[in-house]
Amino acid sequence: MKHIVEAPNMNHLWSRLLVEELIRSGVNGFCISPGSRSTPLAIAVSEAKDIVHIVHFDERASAFYALGWAKATGKPIALICTSGTAVANYLPAVVEASLARVPLIVLTADRPPELLQCGANQAIEQSEIFGNYVRWTFTLPCPDSAIPATVVLTTVDHAVFRACRAPAGPVHINCMFREPLEPVPIKDDIPKNYLATIENWLSSKSPFTTWNIPQTHLTNHQEMFILEKLETVREGLLIIGELRREDEIKSAFNLAQSMHWPVFPDVTSGLRLGNKTNFSIPYYDQLLLSPEFCDAFNPKFVLHIGGTITSKRLLEFIERKRPEYMLVTDHPLRSDPIHRVTYRFETDLVQFCSWLAPAMRRRDIYPWGEEFIKLSALVDDVINKWAEESEELNEITVPRYISLWKTEKSDLFLGNSMPIRDADMYGSIDGTNGLVFANRGASGIDGNIATSAGFSFARGKVVTAIVGDLSALHDLNSLSMLTKEGIKVILIIVNNDGGGIFSFLPISAYPETFEKYFGVPHGYNFENICKMFGLDYKVANKKEELKELYLKALEDEKSCVIEVPTNRPENLKLHKELQDSIKSAVKDYLSSIGLIR
Repeated sequence: MKHIVEAPNMNHLWSRLLVEELIRSGVNGFCISPGSRSTPLAIAVSEAKDIVHIVHFDERASAFYALGWAKATGKPIALICTSGTAVANYLPAVVEASLARVPLIVLTADRPPELLQCGANQAIEQSEIFGNYVRWTFTLPCPDSAIPATVVLTTVDHAVFRACRAPAGPVHINCMFREPLEPVPIKDDIPKNYLATIENWLSSKSPFTTWNIPQTHLTNHQEMFILEKLETVREGLLIIGELRREDEIKSAFNLAQSMHWPVFPDVTSGLRLGNKTNFSIPYYDQLLLSPEFCDAFNPKFVLHIGGTITSKRLLEFIERKRPEYMLVTDHPLRSDPIHRVTYRFETDLVQFCSWLAPAMRRRDIYPWGEEFIKLSALVDDVINKWAEESEELNEITVPRYISLWKTEKSDLFLGNSMPIRDADMYGSIDGTNGLVFANRGASGIDGNIATSAGFSFARGKVVTAIVGDLSALHDLNSLSMLTKEGIKVILIIVNNDGGGIFSFLPISAYPETFEKYFGVPHGYNFENICKMFGLDYKVANKKEELKELYLKALEDEKSCVIEVPTNRPENLKLHKELQDSIKSAVKDYLSSIGLIR
């Protein structure tokens, strides 16, 4: 701890204590944006040994990068920025991290109190700037020898605990500094015995306060209650929401195989685009377009494990059918947008699935839903036939083909708004395994590229990211990240020249205002911006062009951009055309097996 003992002044001593304690408490890395007021914090990170950190000029992008990094590892990542509006640029990622339960430690440098509310430069009220979107916020005063060093350490320890315990999320430590900010020696600034209270800490490698994160397990009574509910269900439905770890996906797969219930896997579950179970109905969203299917499919009990689901149609279906609904997640937040959950349990998902699977194998099996599993396979055939007849690439076929061609070399990121919906509805069931992730906490279109970069860096592998043109335009600065060492993102930009999702909304029936205020055509492509950032750029218009470019990118394992121009006015028409074909096929099939009343 020589670098701490020999700190040149109080600003740098506190900063070194803070950074060291963050590392000891399990913070996995730092994302720094340059600035003057945060000088002591940035230098403290630069002097720390064996800690990974990145420096990026854009605070908003840096925060989303940290979000992807933390989401991939499940461990907290720290952000550092200067004072003023730099702090405000963190807000979108902080909101996403809060709603998506991703641990972030937000360190913001601040002006001293005498410079607030007096017209001083770059001085704003920062202490409560993130509102309710942080799990905890605290302002450290300007470093002062009258304040024990233990205050710094215990503040950090509590912050990391609050970021990591369920529900995980961002915390904010606002750090005030007076000048000088550089590491200039100041005589008598640090009293000789100032560090005496932390001598044991200095000679150890452990945090000053070790917080034990509580573990949530089902009680025997709760287990008995769940078994009594599930053992006699004859018409059950298993919904698998977002899963973020391979062990969660594996345990959910084993549970699905044991339940013998129809399975509706969300696109972010890791069980929708590959690794499908024997009971999977991957095209449930499209089946729910059919009134005949909705009449014939009547689950009496829903077991939902994992995070939220993408399909609005599924939520509407459950709201109409009103089955008993048991939700099992690993956090205590309210995840019930249709207000239909009747039983709610918080527990570790791997442990829950590992406990329940053998119990379900021992119960009596009531075969149900086999005809609907076959029906989902029929939908797959309809989509395949329709895709083969499509000459040009479109917003349906791009995520379908990419999910089919993606190898285990790559994880998959799906951008908001249309890419994730189209992948959920039409993604191939014959793809390979791998994590599928998205920013679905607040479902914003900002920061998608930066999130993918952070995820790729953390995982040490390729990430295939499918985003729309507006998402890409929102995050152009993050293209500079893709050329950095350790980041391998194959960025596929589906460019429909505007806001494609608005064509699916009722406002599209008002042509006098729709195009100018909602469609918002921009006329841009991404060739020159890629050239500026030194990124390999290609355009694909046909299936074989996309396949050749994408497989080559997977082989090269380096970042590139593949732009796919599509026709926005035609997009809604194509969706309706395919959906009409699906509804017709579903109706004919149900009629042939006598399930239409």
